[in-house]
Amino acid sequence: MAIGPVAILEPASAEMRARIAYLCDGFDLRFVASDTDADMRDALKGATYAVTRGLRFPASVLEQADHLKLVHQWGTGVDGIPLEAAKARGIMVARSPGMNAPTVAESTLALMLATLRRLPQVHAAFRAGSWNQPDLWREARDLGACRVGLVGMGAIGREVFARLKGFGCDIAYTKPSGPDTSVPAPWMSFDELIGWADVISLHLPLTATSRKVIDGNVLAAMKPGSVVINTSRGGLIDETALIAALRSGQLSAAGLDVFESEPVTGPNALLDLPNTVTLPHVAGRTLDNFDRMVRHWSGNIRAHAEGREIDPACIVVG
Repeated sequence: MAIGPVAILEPASAEMRARIAYLCDGFDLRFVASDTDADMRDALKGATYAVTRGLRFPASVLEQADHLKLVHQWGTGVDGIPLEAAKARGIMVARSPGMNAPTVAESTLALMLATLRRLPQVHAAFRAGSWNQPDLWREARDLGACRVGLVGMGAIGREVFARLKGFGCDIAYTKPSGPDTSVPAPWMSFDELIGWADVISLHLPLTATSRKVIDGNVLAAMKPGSVVINTSRGGLIDETALIAALRSGQLSAAGLDVFESEPVTGPNALLDLPNTVTLPHVAGRTLDNFDRMVRHWSGNIRAHAEGREIDPACIVVG
């Protein structure tokens, strides 16, 4: 008997649907036709399970999913799922903690290297016909010569830390719960770290307390010419203040995979500034990570359908 129906709330190409179906043998899969609320409701009609990736999951949509037992996040961040509404309806919410950490960590380092070495500017100038790059000697930096401050030390932060060690840079971290003896790096308070680091990399979930943790005051307190990297959630940064800091030179660059409002469909100055590297929330999107993530969430759904326990570490709402 097929498991499901399982609503996949992620607009997908035919090739992507085929790959998911291959990895989810025995599942009755239903794919959302588009990112509209109406199509989400259609996909959820009669569905027992739902998997959500990058789309917001409005509470109004959840309220009409009469047969839903489990919503599984394709990844870690569940800020797009109405958790209180799910709890009130007795719907379990689960996620895949740490599964995408290696892939996102690689993207984080790629953004560090691209911003520090001024790769977008060099690339654009070279394509415009300029072989000589006369200012590069004083603008580009070695990652190994920098102080890197990690804000947050969860699964992704740890993977970033492990990779940074090979570059020989000084690394310190901060986390809201305080020092962690299992991390072989100096812990600093948030205020101390932002004044110490040449590169600040964000690895926090988006919560009421972390929203706009990087605001105008924090940016002003950072070292002049420093760099901000964000592969976590766009809401961690006040974008208006970030744009001002990039334009003034207080920040030399920013590497961003996430934005306050997603998807970015209208004008956004961050996409036009010459000292930003911007990605459309794709830090975790590789074939290797795709397979790893699908196998994980499908394994949890299969366990639930067969009456087996899901790893408690995956449960957000029980």
